[in-house]
Amino acid sequence: MKIRKNKQTLLIIAIILLPLSLALELNLSNPMIGYCDEVLTLFMAMYIIMLFLKGKLYRCDSNIVVLLIVFTVYGLLSNIYSGMAYNWNSAFLDAFLQWKIFVGFLVGKYISMKYSDDYVVNSIVKLCKVLLVIGAICGIISLFVDIGMASYSANQRFGIPAYYFVFGNSGRYGIIVACELLFILRKYEGKRVIVYEMLALFNMLLTTKGAVYIIFVFYIVLKFIFKKKNENAKIDFKSMIVLGLAGISALTYQISSYLLDNTAPRALLIKYGFVTAKKYFPFGSGFATYGSSEAAKHYARLYEQYGWSNKWTLGKSNGEALNDNYFATIIGETGYFGLIIFLSAFFSIFKQINAIRCNYKVKAMCMSIFIDLFVCFIATGITKSSIGMMAFLILGMFCGLFNKEKDIGVS
Repeated sequence: MKIRKNKQTLLIIAIILLPLSLALELNLSNPMIGYCDEVLTLFMAMYIIMLFLKGKLYRCDSNIVVLLIVFTVYGLLSNIYSGMAYNWNSAFLDAFLQWKIFVGFLVGKYISMKYSDDYVVNSIVKLCKVLLVIGAICGIISLFVDIGMASYSANQRFGIPAYYFVFGNSGRYGIIVACELLFILRKYEGKRVIVYEMLALFNMLLTTKGAVYIIFVFYIVLKFIFKKKNENAKIDFKSMIVLGLAGISALTYQISSYLLDNTAPRALLIKYGFVTAKKYFPFGSGFATYGSSEAAKHYARLYEQYGWSNKWTLGKSNGEALNDNYFATIIGETGYFGLIIFLSAFFSIFKQINAIRCNYKVKAMCMSIFIDLFVCFIATGITKSSIGMMAFLILGMFCGLFNKEKDIGVS
């Protein structure tokens, strides 16, 4: 019992520590706190590699590890081919950070699968309830008074300040809210759940972010799709068409403003990600050379070649957007083949989430969070942040909690 609680307590600490570190980093203006996810990635990677070498991973998860190893080797070959990295330490660090979301998922899965109970859920659910209530109260206040929890920019959407509670970023806060609701859906049913669903919806609406709205839009759609089949529900081709239409409706503003506007920083990152992939075909420019935190830290030589040195949000002195798109990072640094390898590992996780058998509301929220993380992978940098890692850790936990070997194709 003691060992069980010790291991699961580490999982609880990791889940809470990731959003907490973000809040502390932003509110205490201490960048060192922001390395929490990197430290956790190191220990989680060691744990997963140990299981892999001992042959204790299911086949589908061993395949993810193999894909990550191939992806890393391929990316480092890209470094040799291009010669564009600041130094090899940066390249190795950037390569290591690409493991973040995957080892988070696998650690969450194997800890919860081994013990297969609700100890983690029971330990966190009260905190989730409290945060949803406090978040809603502070959100209402922020509509009328600036209490430092929202962005009052000149281009407010719908005339509402973008609410982020204590997390400094509305998109990340939306994912945190979704994860809070996921724990509550696992623990409660009936009218009590409806109350917290409404609280979560209100918190998400206040963010004014389409990438957040898509979570709740998909949650509502998937609830209707999954309800009839309940535990046997899965996303099929027809479901994907419905979700695609719903997603386009929810993301109209983001698609036109961020991805189709050639002057938008994220659109430029993606555009020149393809330029970079073509320039260094068949590889890419290599780790720490384009779109990553290391590339931004050392202001990659490619940025100067592309004439961004004095460009707004992409320049040397104001480059806050340089690390704001995950898709651009992968396509630029590892090229088309690297992107295929990365997406293969990504969609291996999708298959596992799609195969779990549980209450239809829990399944709908798990899938909605995953789809949102994929949307954020294409459109923003949230997926590779500490909150992206937290979400994958939780999704892995729920996959492990409802694990069925025959359902996820393992032997």
